[in-house]
Amino acid sequence: MLAGLQNVTFEFGARVIVKDATWHIQPNERIGLIGYNGTGKSTLLKLLTGGFTPSKGTVEKSRDTTIGYLHQDLLSFDTNESILQVALGAFERVIQLEKEIEELGKELERTGDEKTLHEYSDKLHEMDTLDGYNIHHTTEEVLQGLGFSNADLHRPYKEFSGDGVCVCCLLK
Repeated sequence: MLAGLQNVTFEFGARVIVKDATWHIQPNERIGLIGYNGTGKSTLLKLLTGGFTPSKGTVEKSRDTTIGYLHQDLLSFDTNESILQVALGAFERVIQLEKEIEELGKELERTGDEKTLHEYSDKLHEMDTLDGYNIHHTTEEVLQGLGFSNADLHRPYKEFSGDGVCVCCLLK
């Protein structure tokens, strides 16, 4: 099992949002959460990623599983970024590392500085540890598994507004 919920209950004030939910995601499964606004899709993902703590039950995740979750309430639905770019935003640290590695590589070419070389090596190691070299391919696979076509991946995210799109990617 990569991750899951075991008999989880979550209340928001006096309102029960999730009651006695059990859900396990097995290796190589592709999961899509589809539902009307306000039905609890984001709540389930926030429970799974540790954004919310259940009032009852347990959240389980294997040690070598990384979960990236793109919070829909932080997005501007008016963005011109593609749905692929938006989904990749769930892996903020990896995206940041890619930029840092690129900059350090340019600096290393200019200076050949040993301190820069060590920093560059450290960033490459962190990227490898996070399995960051695979996020682009894996994110495309997850989106395609959720029914998005290759052409959809490059359409502006705002075109999907109101479709109840939630993106959660599991990487092992």
